[in-house]
Amino acid sequence: MGEWGSERWGGAADLLGRFAAVGYNGGGGFGKMGKIITIAHRGHSTAAPENTLAAFALALDHKPDYIECDVRRTKDGRIIVIHDATVDRTTNGSGKVADLTLAGLRELDAGSKFGSQFAGERLPTLEETLDVMKGKTKPLIELKEEGMEEDVVAAIRERGMVGEVAICSFHYSVGLRLPEIEPDIPFSPIKSVHHPVTEEEAVRLADEAASVNGWVFAFNYPDITPALIRATHAANMLMEAWTIDNDADMRKWIEMGLDAVTSNDIALLNRVLADMDLR
Repeated sequence: MGEWGSERWGGAADLLGRFAAVGYNGGGGFGKMGKIITIAHRGHSTAAPENTLAAFALALDHKPDYIECDVRRTKDGRIIVIHDATVDRTTNGSGKVADLTLAGLRELDAGSKFGSQFAGERLPTLEETLDVMKGKTKPLIELKEEGMEEDVVAAIRERGMVGEVAICSFHYSVGLRLPEIEPDIPFSPIKSVHHPVTEEEAVRLADEAASVNGWVFAFNYPDITPALIRATHAANMLMEAWTIDNDADMRKWIEMGLDAVTSNDIALLNRVLADMDLR
């Protein structure tokens, strides 16, 4: 993976070579009947509070190819792992992440709302999260805000994890800036259109994602159609679906030709893939 992002790749053969690091072999053509890249969404977040060290530790037990986490900047400029712009949903606190210092955020209980057994679980920093995953899996870091690229890359470099990490974002500008900061960290653009993608839309959406140095195009799974998968592959990217948490939909979209699946329930995803002889 250390070579990914160093330049735009020159076709499907080159693309598949870059995925050898995760055992991707293409099978009958990209993900279809071949290697499916597994991504644990915010950790094993059906079994533990999302985006906590507890959720990441439980996800590691299931050996995903990647563990996804979300990052935001605190009032005092630190990088904290949390999805929402506010702390209200997942902690016992209230207010915007951007209005709270790291020390204030670390005082919050990020576990009790999920279950009493997780009482006292804290919001982790990016540095702590990288340390937990290093040498065990590949972090997939979603930047929830623009302008964080340099600090996130700095934390990755400090741990010698360039080549072991990928970055994703809804903010396509991140994909344009990232190669200038660190060309060996790949970028995955994220998109949702809230309806099944039409033939006419598919090529435009895929080309837009490729134009920001996309390596995997991450799409809200109900929106994904065969046309979008074809266009994504034609643009020399792989197709990722987020976030699938039930058996029937996993099977349906994998059979459609996905290359990567993100799930809150990494244990279920592994069972489905094993049953389909894909794991």
